[in-house]
Amino acid sequence: MGMEGMLVFEDAEELWKFIEGRREYVAIDRVRGKGGKSVYIAKLTNDVCRLPEVFNGWMRYHYNLEGLAKLVLMLRRQRQSLDAIRKMYFWQQWAVEAIDGIMRERERVVNEVYEHVVRHPVVQWVDRVKGLGKHDAILFLGLIDPHVATSAGKACAYWNLAGPESILRSGKKTKGAPILRGEAFFMAQRIWMKNDEYYKPLAEAKKEYYLARLPLDEKGRSAHAHIRALLWLAHLLVSHAWEIHRRFEGLPVNPHMNYIPPKPDEDAVFSNDKIINAIRAGQRLPPEEVNT
Repeated sequence: MGMEGMLVFEDAEELWKFIEGRREYVAIDRVRGKGGKSVYIAKLTNDVCRLPEVFNGWMRYHYNLEGLAKLVLMLRRQRQSLDAIRKMYFWQQWAVEAIDGIMRERERVVNEVYEHVVRHPVVQWVDRVKGLGKHDAILFLGLIDPHVATSAGKACAYWNLAGPESILRSGKKTKGAPILRGEAFFMAQRIWMKNDEYYKPLAEAKKEYYLARLPLDEKGRSAHAHIRALLWLAHLLVSHAWEIHRRFEGLPVNPHMNYIPPKPDEDAVFSNDKIINAIRAGQRLPPEEVNT
């Protein structure tokens, strides 16, 4: 991301008026100024944002998508709470009808947001993966900014998937968003349960790697191996979403060890035995050896 300068705005309306006519990408941070009042820092770049090409002008910046994704995330959490309340008060018809009405409205909002973003390559990739749905597509689309996250590692760090150091413990601060770690983990779990032919073999190979190295219980099982394999798959999913974002925006994507491309089509089956065996053995193959 080539930086051109930085401006500070005290009013959000002034900020949006400034960026309205710009085609170049503007990175926006909101910080607390003097007296606790929020100020907006606009970092000007020479990157051209391609979002208007797929959203017909409806969406200009990834900052806007982030707001929509956070709304969908809030609605998903709200549904979990409402489901619990509905089970507790199933015998009170008025409560059940009220909760059902809220859930229908929630689904309407999610479907409306999805219709606006369905043409983006990230959303099309999510549609090809068994176990993922509209909510997941919107989260991947809005909570990975390819102009800010210049590497897959930075995107995964924001999703709190940057290795053991990202685990939130008492008294410890984290740079990422712990709630997103859980979202990505459950995405990986659904992919495992739905037997996606592309991603599940990779997670199974990683689980075999952990089973050979982690302690087992008296029945020869290790819950930690399964959980770690799913977290590894969650990390892979975020890195794939980031890669698709970057390629769409025309930004560089550096090849890395054990490179695994995103799922290319709905019926794709992962069949690169060299990568599968490398994952099982904990080996790291350079990009030039992966496809040879």
